[in-house]
Amino acid sequence: MKSICLSALVSLSILTVLSSGSCKKPPFKPDYENIGGYVIGKETCNTDESQDYWLLDFTVYPNSPQIGDTLFLNGITYTNVLKLKGLDQRLRQIGMRVSIDYKTITANRVTTTGCTVASPIIYSLKEIFIINQFEIR
Repeated sequence: MKSICLSALVSLSILTVLSSGSCKKPPFKPDYENIGGYVIGKETCNTDESQDYWLLDFTVYPNSPQIGDTLFLNGITYTNVLKLKGLDQRLRQIGMRVSIDYKTITANRVTTTGCTVASPIIYSLKEIFIINQFEIR
């Protein structure tokens, strides 16, 4: 009889723990967004190329949000272009597919200033501030 009461008490305890608030938490929602893009080019503004902006067209994934600007580059019209600094060295290849985690995109276009090369090539585009970056395979 004691073993039946003990089993019932243990079962009730386990049921109470399982039905507590820990199972009622909402799903995890990260505090950043993710989008996929193609590397399409870079600005030429600084003698130190690591300080230049890279240009990405964010149309890798179907139904990507329209967050960028339209740019005509090398005879091709891109429709969702943003520029960014700090692109990883491994990802600096035209055509590379890149996944970007971000929190902020500027509301207005950013025009690069303070160039240190004789004939700078710059673009007036919105800027995305990256948190993480990865190659899409």
